[in-house]
Amino acid sequence: MVSRQVFWPVPNVDSILVAFRRRPAPGTEAERREVFRLVDAAFGQRRKMLRQALGEVLGGAGPASERLERAGVAPTARGEVLGVEQFLSIVRAG
Repeated sequence: MVSRQVFWPVPNVDSILVAFRRRPAPGTEAERREVFRLVDAAFGQRRKMLRQALGEVLGGAGPASERLERAGVAPTARGEVLGVEQFLSIVRAG
């Protein structure tokens, strides 16, 4: 926490410092592009289950379900519950 007293003029809000630690990329450049393609598809239709949302980019709901299952991801999950590693596993399951 950073005291508002260290700023001039004194703001009406409190401040906090945030630090970021850079991690190595989890996959190759080609995998990164494919992960973003899947993320875009998953979040383009947030209210849909992954098998439907990814069906458009993976060749239909059936092939999408099979690929999700190979990756260890429930086809009935929604995109917002997945992390980067899970999207990467979907890419690698293809």
